Amino acid sequence: MSATHRLGPSDDDRWLQPYLIRCRTTLKDHQLSALRFLKNNESNTDTISQLWNHPDNRWIRDNVDDSTGPMTSDEHAKPRGSILADDMGLGKTLTALIFILATSQSALDFRRSSLGNTPLMSAATLIICPLATLSNWENEIRMHFHAQAIPYCVFHGKNRGGITLEELTSSMVVLTTYEMIGTDEDTTTSRPMIEPLNICWFRIVLDEAHMIRNRCATRTKLIHRLNAKFFLCLTGTPLQNRLTDLQSLVQLLRIKPWSDEWMWRNFLIPNINVGSIEAIRSLTRLMEGVCLRRTKDVLLNLPPKTEYAVVVHLSAEWEKVSHELHQTFVENFGRLRTSADSWDSGEFFRQLTRIRQFCNHPLFAREEIEFGVNWEWNHSAKLIHLMDKLNKFDGQGSQRSRPKSVIFSNYVGFLNM
Repeated sequence: MSATHRLGPSDDDRWLQPYLIRCRTTLKDHQLSALRFLKNNESNTDTISQLWNHPDNRWIRDNVDDSTGPMTSDEHAKPRGSILADDMGLGKTLTALIFILATSQSALDFRRSSLGNTPLMSAATLIICPLATLSNWENEIRMHFHAQAIPYCVFHGKNRGGITLEELTSSMVVLTTYEMIGTDEDTTTSRPMIEPLNICWFRIVLDEAHMIRNRCATRTKLIHRLNAKFFLCLTGTPLQNRLTDLQSLVQLLRIKPWSDEWMWRNFLIPNINVGSIEAIRSLTRLMEGVCLRRTKDVLLNLPPKTEYAVVVHLSAEWEKVSHELHQTFVENFGRLRTSADSWDSGEFFRQLTRIRQFCNHPLFAREEIEFGVNWEWNHSAKLIHLMDKLNKFDGQGSQRSRPKSVIFSNYVGFLNM
């Protein structure tokens, strides 16, 4: 039986219903909202023009107009796709496959409208993924969808020679790998693109899209040469080390003028590097328009987290010992130590750790930890406070439903007490 899908209050979700019945899996709310986002970014021409004309970007528009003259509307109004940057585990693969299925009629119309044109147009979505996840895409199609709901072929390895041009242009999905496009070890981008892939696709999906974050890498340049009506980047880490990571993804979307090199080189990167509020707002506005990112919190229905920092004072007896340990540490490593003294980093961290452990229980001030009859748990002010809180917390429950507590500590020895 088909899964029943709760589409929420939006009437705009009716476009999905005929396709969701071909899916065995019930989509979660965050996946449905992602589908709305992807659809809007491929169909709403106002999105990009509104982004460019937003007040946050006036400082860029004024500078561009001064240097190049006003930009015409068709230069920046054409929607080309999105970046889906949800955390790992939120079902980006299934979301992408549902979206491909739900837009399959538009893909067929795209192919029919361009018959006889050059270059050859394909109704397929080309999915480029790492070799390690190729089988996962096949498994997702077989597991979540009814038979033949998503016709696909795999263009990889020795068997790729058996795939006809008709299959590449009429399949709903063509799966291939980054290795089929090129490797970063290639020294030139002049190597011919694998000819069967050098057509105009309805859509190109990059799985683990952060693999093209290096704009200078040969593989990235080859992927940027691929042609498609739309692009979709899937990655859990759209920004790893530097802003150029994002630049490479936005460049692939081909959204004028944001995909242009001069936009990042002259405006965004240098101004953000010096903390410009205007530049930060512009980049934020851009990412809100083309990128959707949610964390795993969307899967949880938890109450707000409340943190308390509690200052616990040692007893007078142990306060004296703590002061002695601190004084020894200061004499060995404090500001009064002469510059000629040697500095033992290992001893520094050993003594620092010893002071921290002493705050948990005086027993840890010994050279070796020995559990015996000469210590009591209530020598620790932390344990006294902890036990008091646990007793009060435990008293809030009933015999049938007692509350549970989880205690974390940096030191296993403290938990053994």
